[in-house]
Amino acid sequence: MIIYATKNDADLIRTWINDEPHIAWIVKISEQDRICQWKAVDAIDVLEEQIYALWHVKSGALNIPSGDRNIPDEIVADPFAGWFQTMQHSGQTSPWFGGNLPGPYTFSFAEAGQEAPGSLARSEFNWLEDRYKSIGKPAHPDAKRWWKKLRRFLDKSSVQVPWTISTNRKRVIMAHVFPEAKLQIETGRHRDLNARLGRRSDN
Repeated sequence: MIIYATKNDADLIRTWINDEPHIAWIVKISEQDRICQWKAVDAIDVLEEQIYALWHVKSGALNIPSGDRNIPDEIVADPFAGWFQTMQHSGQTSPWFGGNLPGPYTFSFAEAGQEAPGSLARSEFNWLEDRYKSIGKPAHPDAKRWWKKLRRFLDKSSVQVPWTISTNRKRVIMAHVFPEAKLQIETGRHRDLNARLGRRSDN
């Protein structure tokens, strides 16, 4: 779900997620030599321009990938107590959950764009949902219901505008534009088509 939001707009998103009883933010507590300490928290005070993992508590346990197909992943005993994970690259803002499909939701937020001077960045929510149902890894029903609830919140809090036309030219992809972002776009602020914060394919 593509979003255009300023920091003021995004604070509405942060507050709404904070109030959701079964959703936890995964935050980084510390990092040293690519060893990161992560922790699940019910709320955050500030929304940074970064990629966040959002865990639906009822959807199941979180895991630490072993990195070897022959070795089972380690289960995080208590995400709210925290855990350590060695990352392949330094500076990551969300853990890598490997084969724990469909995994947590991802929220990538940025206001400062890069495609034009002073442009507005593209933010987005991502989730694999039932993409891997055919191999026995369906999404938890409660997690699917919350994804729909999130969409209803975005629909209510923003206006939908065409993002771009897909390559087959048969479907128009829509974007959610929040109020302050909408005003700025209408007064000439360029909105980026591509995400500034790329999706990570490995840890």
